[in-house]
Amino acid sequence: MQISDAGSVHEIAQQASGQKGWELNLSAVCADDAARTVRFLTGAVMACGGLVLSRRFDAGQSAAIEFEFVRATCVEMYSVLIAAGLELTAQSHRIMATLCQCTRETIEATAGDPVRVDLVIRRSGVLPCGEPGGSAAPPQVA
Repeated sequence: MQISDAGSVHEIAQQASGQKGWELNLSAVCADDAARTVRFLTGAVMACGGLVLSRRFDAGQSAAIEFEFVRATCVEMYSVLIAAGLELTAQSHRIMATLCQCTRETIEATAGDPVRVDLVIRRSGVLPCGEPGGSAAPPQVA
């Protein structure tokens, strides 16, 4: 069963859809409960000036959060993801690093541009080893 609060923020998402910006799809694993991590990220994103658009909690130890922020705060948002204890996939790290680098080079022209993130979080051990951009778990010693 999936629970989502996307309906309550539908109007906000429609207002922002006409703006130019970045849309990022990120994946991560966490050692803690994925739903607890999403609840922590909700407060952290809002404390950094971001807007939480929706949260989804799946029964299978995964959760997702969709949020938006202005490009000027991309380094802070990247730091929040790491501080939450998330292990981003290699592809997700590349995406965030590219965003931060591009923003640094064009800060005067792009500081107010919106960035929308859809982040899927799975509990450690749930992320398949073959996921594109992911990394395999280290081998277990018998």
